[in-house]
Amino acid sequence: MCLFRLRWPKQAQSRASSQVGTPKPRPFRKSPEDTSLELSTSYTISQSLSKESKGESRGSQTSTGSAISLASLKGMLSDGAQIFTHRDIIKATDNFSLGRKLGAGTFRGTMGGKNVTVVVEKRVSMDVDFVAEVKSICNLHHSSLARLIGACISGDQLYLVYEYIAGANLRHCLRSVIAPGFTTLKSWTVRLRVALDIAKGLEYLHEHASPPFVHKYIKSTSIILDNELHPRIANVGVARIRGETAVDPGASLYSASGKEVKTLDPNSSSRHQQQQQGVHLGRALGRSLGRSRSVKITGTHGYMAPEYTLSGLITPKLDVYAFGVVFLEILSGQEAVKLQQNPGEMEMRKTVLPDVIAAIFSDPEPRPKVRAWIDPLLRDAFPLDCACRAALVARKCVEANPDDRPPMRNVALSLEQIYMASKQWEDSMLASNDLMTNTLTAR
Repeated sequence: MCLFRLRWPKQAQSRASSQVGTPKPRPFRKSPEDTSLELSTSYTISQSLSKESKGESRGSQTSTGSAISLASLKGMLSDGAQIFTHRDIIKATDNFSLGRKLGAGTFRGTMGGKNVTVVVEKRVSMDVDFVAEVKSICNLHHSSLARLIGACISGDQLYLVYEYIAGANLRHCLRSVIAPGFTTLKSWTVRLRVALDIAKGLEYLHEHASPPFVHKYIKSTSIILDNELHPRIANVGVARIRGETAVDPGASLYSASGKEVKTLDPNSSSRHQQQQQGVHLGRALGRSLGRSRSVKITGTHGYMAPEYTLSGLITPKLDVYAFGVVFLEILSGQEAVKLQQNPGEMEMRKTVLPDVIAAIFSDPEPRPKVRAWIDPLLRDAFPLDCACRAALVARKCVEANPDDRPPMRNVALSLEQIYMASKQWEDSMLASNDLMTNTLTAR
C-alpha cells in the first residue's frame, strides 16, 4: 500500500486535529457532459507499478526521490490503462492452453483474480504509438462495448486484454449448432433491442469517442450477449492498434502503413494518379478505384463492404455495412453467407443476405415476402409494419455505394422509433390476451 504525505491547509489541519480517524474522500462527481451518454468509469493501476510503489513506501514514506510522483500516478488513474509484460500474458492464459481457448486467437485468462479475455493479433504498422492507442481505447466507456483493460506488445505480436463477458456470441444465440430450431432470442422486441444497443455502441465509437473509432471487424461472432441478453461489442480498437486507421473525408492520401503520401484536391479527377499510389482515401471513390497489391485486405467474407475489398478504404461506412449484415441475421435468423447445393446439381450456390434483401425490395409489393423472410422461429409474433421498416433500415445499411448508407446516428434513431412502436404492439397483444383469459375464466 502506498502512503503519501499530503500537506493540508491550516484550517483543515485544525479541524483534523479535533477529529479521530482518516478524513473521508470527496465523492466522485459526474461531469455535465456525461449525462448524454451511458458511461461508466473504472480506474486501474498496473501490477508492476503497485509493486514498485510498495517497495519504496517501506523504505521511506516521505521520500522525495520516489520514481513515481503524484502527478504521474494521477495520470495513470485518469487513463485507466495497463501495459502488461509477455510473462503476465503467458501466466494469465496458462501459456495459451487449449482449455483456455475461446476462439481463433482468443483466450480466457485470469488477472488479479478476475476473468479476462486475451485477444492475440499481429501488428500491421510499426508507426503506431502503441501506448497512446491503448490509453485512448481504454478511455472508451459505453454499456454496449467490451472494455479494454490493457495490452502487451512483443515483437510483431499484440495481446489485448478485455473484460470477460459471460455469455455467448450473437450467432450462436440466433442459431444453435447443438440444437437446430432453438434460439435464445425468442421475442421480436428482444431482437430489436439487441440491434438498437449495437447501433448505439457504434454511434458512440463514430461520433462521441475522441478520437473517433472505426471498429472494422463487426460480425455476429464479435458481439457477445451476456446472461441478460445485453449485447457487448468485442474486439474494440483492434484495427487501430494493428495500424489499420481510418482517415478524414476529403483529406490526404495514406499508404497501407498509415503514412501520409501526398495531399490531393478532393475535387481532383486524377484517378490514374490515385490508382498508382495504391492508397487509402478518406472518401468514396466508387468501383473504378484500383487497389494496390501492398494493401492487405483483412476481414470476414460476407461482412466486408464492397469499397473496402476494392480499394482498402477504411471509413465508418464499413461498420454501417457490417451492422446491416448483422441486422439482417437478427431479422431472418439466417447466416450472412450460405452455401447450398440443389438436388441434381454439382456446383454449390452461394447466397448472401444483402442480395436477398435487395431482391425482396425490388418487388412492387414486398410486404408478403418480408413476412415470409422473417425468422420462422418467431412464429409470426411481430407487427408486419415494424418488420418492413426494420428490413428497410437494414437494406439501406448494405447499399453498395457507401454514400447511400445512413450514418449510425440515423440508424439508431430509426431503430429507436421502430422499437417503441413494437413495444406498443406487444403491450396491446398482452392486454388482449389477458382480457381473453379473464373472460374465459369468468364463464
